[in-house]
Amino acid sequence: MRWFDRILLIICTLVVVTIWFEGYHEAADAEPKDDGVLGSGRPILSKGGAEGGSAALGLPAGIRIDPATGLLVGVVPPDIPGTKPLTWEVLRAYEYQPGLKGIPETIKQFDGQKVVMIGFLMTVFEYDDIKEFHLVASHWSCCYGVPPGLEGAVHTKLKDGEEGLPNTIKPIRVVGTLRIGEIKESEIVYAIYSIDDAEVVIMDY
Repeated sequence: MRWFDRILLIICTLVVVTIWFEGYHEAADAEPKDDGVLGSGRPILSKGGAEGGSAALGLPAGIRIDPATGLLVGVVPPDIPGTKPLTWEVLRAYEYQPGLKGIPETIKQFDGQKVVMIGFLMTVFEYDDIKEFHLVASHWSCCYGVPPGLEGAVHTKLKDGEEGLPNTIKPIRVVGTLRIGEIKESEIVYAIYSIDDAEVVIMDY
């Protein structure tokens, strides 16, 4: 193994351990709330949790991590009046084809609708005071998480006047208008889903 590869492996390992350590201690200190699982700010990681592996991670009942993909499974967006809950399972069921050929009606029905989603922030252009980013289903960084692909990322722009976001690793709840269509830069498609006029809430563990 080259010296450069050894250094890169060490850095990646430190990143993973740091993220796990912070999440573990935040979960241990978190107090349960009474406003519904992932509805109005209740943490994804909380005391108690489901049985088995999910309990060891502090995940609420019904929520687990898919060992094959590393994605959270069973996270249901809250029922907010005037919005349609949209899950990652729905979006990721479609495998991108040029021109969005073959996109199913189960996804097209959300085009132009006000939706609510839960995911994580992945920076695109800004690293602080963030007003434009990708909403993704899991963290993705060196040696950790799953690359989202076009089906697993939603290009998101905050509503005019909204305060910019910090670069957080905590889950976020996004409410805004979903648009379906190829977004290109120099003829390269970098997004097929987007949310306009987004309002975002950072959810504590």
